[in-house]
Amino acid sequence: MNRIKMTKYLGLLTALTFLLGGCGQTDSTKDQTNKESTEQAEVTTFPLTLDNYTVSSEGAEFSGKEITYESRPESIVANNQGTAELLLQLGLAEDIKGVAALYGEGDETVAEDFSSIPVLAEGYVGKELVVGADPDIVVGRGQLFASTEWGTGTVEELNELDIQTYIQATSTSDATFDDLYVDIEQLGKLFAVEESAQKFSDDVQSRMEEIVAGVPDNQETLDYAYIFGAEGTNVNVYSGAVDTYLNDALSYMDLNNAFADATGEISVEALLEANPDILLLVNYTGGRAPEESLADLKANDALSSLTAIQEDRVYTIDYNQFWSYGYQILTGMEQLSTELYSTN
Repeated sequence: MNRIKMTKYLGLLTALTFLLGGCGQTDSTKDQTNKESTEQAEVTTFPLTLDNYTVSSEGAEFSGKEITYESRPESIVANNQGTAELLLQLGLAEDIKGVAALYGEGDETVAEDFSSIPVLAEGYVGKELVVGADPDIVVGRGQLFASTEWGTGTVEELNELDIQTYIQATSTSDATFDDLYVDIEQLGKLFAVEESAQKFSDDVQSRMEEIVAGVPDNQETLDYAYIFGAEGTNVNVYSGAVDTYLNDALSYMDLNNAFADATGEISVEALLEANPDILLLVNYTGGRAPEESLADLKANDALSSLTAIQEDRVYTIDYNQFWSYGYQILTGMEQLSTELYSTN
């Protein structure tokens, strides 16, 4: 295991131990029984105060917000597909009264339960439809808590209507993969399913360990860039600079976002200058078919000097897996790892 991988791996274990090791225990004796630990994990006391967030009206700037929940929320709107799937993994199928933003592949392991959730909108959902679902709480991606036609309304606007909120830590500024454990732990407390949350965190940890182990020891870091479609000579390059959760997660695979420090739009000239080792072509519902975009990328003479084009290293990734800011990133990473490293 090379130095970068070892550092990331140790950081993962340290963070998980910090987040989940105590689980409300006051007795530090190591020979406590599993039964005692399980009983403690099932107890949530209300009122419950959690550190969470609010976000500016356009959904861009986050601020920390301490929120007190007087009781367990009984009805939930998930503002995107990935959030609903995360809640389903915690056993909350009967509590979810609405979902929106269905932009990619679903998780087959929760597909049956997901199919029973009312879809408020196939795309992003506005406040009127959210309020109409009469939820106790809206949970999801922070950027969607916006006062816009595509936003659910701000945290403050929803609170004024007696609707609580929980913004995923993974979707905030400067988020890292460790924030996924924060979300799982906090949602476990909020919905009084701490034992399920503990088990799911263990599963997430195991999957990430396998991904890390699958990267060759001698693997050099590869630079990548996101392509949100291509048509003719038009190429939509996305920096992903604000998506620190994705950037950090992919770093476990020795992958580095070539535009992690970029601001503004990324031109074709900038792409050529960066010359990333691989291109990640995003497939999302409503977008151009990735095979059509790939054909145009390869036919574009202006891009012929790119290493990723010359070496045929353009990989399709799914929007829901990467931009739901949840555990689905692991599926995307597992698939990408197979394509990148299985022949090494």
